[in-house]
Amino acid sequence: MSRNSHYVPKQTLKKFGDKLCLFNVRTGEYIENANVDKVFSERGFYTEEVEDKLNRRIESQFGNLFANKLIKCENEIVLNRDELRLVKKFLLISVIRSYGNEEFLQKERTFYDDAQEYALRNASMLGLNQEEIKNNPMPKPFDEKEKVVDGETPFDYWMRTLNVILDSDGTPQDILKHPDKTYPAYRWSEVINNGYVAFWDSNYDKDEFIITDIGMTSENEKGWNGTTVHNIKKTNFLLELMKNETDERMKMEIYKNMRLHYNFSENFMMFPISAKRMIVEIDPFYKFRDVYKNYYRMPGLDTLTMMPNEDLYAPNTTQYVYHQNGLELKYHPDDKYIYQIKQLSSKETRYCNEVFFDRINTWVGFASLNKVVGSLFAYKKANSYPFVPRVDYTELYKIINERYGVSIDIESIGGLRR
Repeated sequence: MSRNSHYVPKQTLKKFGDKLCLFNVRTGEYIENANVDKVFSERGFYTEEVEDKLNRRIESQFGNLFANKLIKCENEIVLNRDELRLVKKFLLISVIRSYGNEEFLQKERTFYDDAQEYALRNASMLGLNQEEIKNNPMPKPFDEKEKVVDGETPFDYWMRTLNVILDSDGTPQDILKHPDKTYPAYRWSEVINNGYVAFWDSNYDKDEFIITDIGMTSENEKGWNGTTVHNIKKTNFLLELMKNETDERMKMEIYKNMRLHYNFSENFMMFPISAKRMIVEIDPFYKFRDVYKNYYRMPGLDTLTMMPNEDLYAPNTTQYVYHQNGLELKYHPDDKYIYQIKQLSSKETRYCNEVFFDRINTWVGFASLNKVVGSLFAYKKANSYPFVPRVDYTELYKIINERYGVSIDIESIGGLRR
């Protein structure tokens, strides 16, 4: 008989509590006191090989770091180089492990070709002409056509992608060495490794984070109409800088950051690891923005994100063993990466949950219904007419009104008002 496999790690679910509240966005079913051993799981979700590797090559290794640092530390988290690499590998696996649908896999397999077509269609916006783009096509890290396996189903391809990541250290360089490498394994390793890590806590007692069957979510750029719909502002800003810069050294720096930012076009990606803490991956553009804020006139956060809190984007500090000469970093296993844990306000916590509520396949979970009421009704308000919510929580709103016998005041700091 196939195993009951968790597609959201059980060690994460346990940090929400021994029991969870669950809501099915497809059927409107609401469940309380669900056992974490049985939620966000499915029999035969992975092959036996991948299930074993998940346990041996990420979850058992990550478990000690998870319990003794990532959850336990209160104000500051200090990671060495191997620990940071393990965190990044965990985030990479978290992105890929919940995907298995054909649409995602087809999109990933044609990503580089699609990007070339996008560049051709938008040549003028990118400050290029189509002939230049045709003569300088987007480079592919390798030719995946050489890796096509006869009779390989989308499920097989997904398992191959997970296997490649689990066999590696999670870096693009190591994935390239794997004989069975895939585009999604390589591309997403670039996204995760190019971004920088932060830790965000909900410090307001009445608001906690939710967890979804996708396990993570991300924020797109704030669009021109005030909603979050675009991911071109940061790219366009860098292109404009490059066009106007005359200093060759700074041109190289801008180009380097354009390359880092290329695959990571969103603002940030959020991975809850408890009801009170998230690991966040932030677009490298924001590190560039912080480092060169006194050199260039940078775009204001309020033009890019619905979370315009400068402190949240502050890069970590690093203590290198070797003296750095500013040209090329020299790494050592004992380098220290120091992260100040950022505290989110009630409004910020609720907004993060809104983004989670908007990206769900079937199930959303939380430790306690009354700790997410404010977030649910903030989501409802944000998607009031003329906007249509992507996910329908009507049945859950009914349960809240019936249970509490109250009107919901989402402006009040507590969330509930009689």
